[in-house]
Amino acid sequence: MKGLNFNRLALAVALAGYAVSATAGTGVEDAGHINLGPVEMTPMATLGLGYDDNVYREGNGELANKGSAVYKLDASAAFKAQKGMSTYEATLAAKNTSFSSESDANYIDYGLTGKIHEDINSRNRLDADFDFGRYHDAGSTINGAIDKEAPEYTRTKGGLKYGFGSMEAMFRVDLFGNYNKQKYQETNGSAEGNNRKTTEYGATAYYRFMPKTDALIEIKNRELDYTATGQDGYDVISYLVGLNWEATGKTTGYAKLGRRERDSKAANVDKDSSTGWEVGVSYMPLEHSVVQLSTSRDYGFDSEDPSATNPLFTDGSTYSLNWNHKWTAKIATNANYSFTKEDIENASGVVQKDRTINRFGLSVDWNVMRNATVSLAYDHTDRDESNKVVNGGADSYKRGAYMLTGTIAL
Repeated sequence: MKGLNFNRLALAVALAGYAVSATAGTGVEDAGHINLGPVEMTPMATLGLGYDDNVYREGNGELANKGSAVYKLDASAAFKAQKGMSTYEATLAAKNTSFSSESDANYIDYGLTGKIHEDINSRNRLDADFDFGRYHDAGSTINGAIDKEAPEYTRTKGGLKYGFGSMEAMFRVDLFGNYNKQKYQETNGSAEGNNRKTTEYGATAYYRFMPKTDALIEIKNRELDYTATGQDGYDVISYLVGLNWEATGKTTGYAKLGRRERDSKAANVDKDSSTGWEVGVSYMPLEHSVVQLSTSRDYGFDSEDPSATNPLFTDGSTYSLNWNHKWTAKIATNANYSFTKEDIENASGVVQKDRTINRFGLSVDWNVMRNATVSLAYDHTDRDESNKVVNGGADSYKRGAYMLTGTIAL
């Protein structure tokens, strides 16, 4: 399996290299940029060296606090085309992550992502995005110390949003739909039970009552399903009202508040509801400094331990703060903090454990050249869990990771 992974990365690197050599004769318009007729291509490579002091994100047991040096090698080719106000983007990427003393945890992710913005006319627009590839749940294992490989899955993901009405009109509406399916590679007959699918659709209506400021009403339905036979999921309907503002002074953002109704697909389980919200605000105190705040409360899949035997869901809230500051023309820093508090439930809505997560990150970026950047980053995670039922599976841990990376547009 490891040999196959190496061949996949080698193929991606070869494809990126071939694209460069095949088009070098056309000339590079600017650093890291290659013209392919109406399409601009940017091949990129990233090399990283770091240390992870808790590779498996465990606080108890045989895999607790196992540290290792980390090596990363990423290769990608980004393609972009523009026609008037419409843009078309796609990126082919392969990312290799290796651990010197925990080689069982090595993995390679590869996939194709993209997004499309189509301005049909002044009153009609269409946005789409997609993600197809094979990825891994980093930090998880297939079967603890018995099989320490990261669970591997195929992702099929897409989103579509249609907007009707001029952005400057008093009334406009967005219709949207999203689909995300993760199909796990079956290993010893166990991984298939983790297969999951999210389907979402809804509409948002806007009423502009001030310049650059809209009131909004949003209704959406989201289905959370474990797709293996006999696995139950959730249906979540959200009713939200709020505001959306653009370039009001030095801030932009949105704020939505309302009710979320959760209906379990398990037999004889009562519906549940809670207050839900989605808030995102960007504040620019200086031209070279941006502060971003976001928070949400919602139901979702449990992503901290996707290899759990039984399907698990979350009910909780997350708060995050990010500060990006450019100190000079070449040096910038990014500091971020997030706090998550959630209940972990089974398909019947019974709380198995509660979880609190504190995350902090800091990075320094140095633009050595127009097409080259060196970054030094540190990330710290502190997860605290407590059981609400016998054998709820609580496991608290702390983790710190350092990474020095160099990125160049070829």
